[in-house]
Amino acid sequence: MSHALIIDDNMVISNAVQKRLESLGFASFDKAWTEAQAMAFAERHPPDLIVIGDEIEGGDALRAAQRIAERLDVPVLMVTGDAYRARKRLAHNCSLEGPFLLDQIEEAVKLAQGGVGAKVSLPVAQHGPIGASG
Repeated sequence: MSHALIIDDNMVISNAVQKRLESLGFASFDKAWTEAQAMAFAERHPPDLIVIGDEIEGGDALRAAQRIAERLDVPVLMVTGDAYRARKRLAHNCSLEGPFLLDQIEEAVKLAQGGVGAKVSLPVAQHGPIGASG
């Protein structure tokens, strides 16, 4: 049974990501909208995958994901509406694959899970229209 930690303050995007992950067999989820929440959730229930968004209310989603991934050796997937900005921000911190559309999350998750053991692997999933089917 796989567990995912979703770090994003946009609940519409978080719910769409959760729905996609459920179709891939993920059975439990924690959703954090602050860095402190993300750290506490990861401590309480270590995730098998971390998904981060562009922004969170308090702190930095990328920093939280990096801290958790260093300790737990867990893959990280970033969902963003601005792949260029994400690539610029992440250029020196990790390896990148993508961008992927939200309906391509299965491919992105497989790449991220294959990157376990690296410092942090962040395929970038670019979300399109929320109603996009996959």
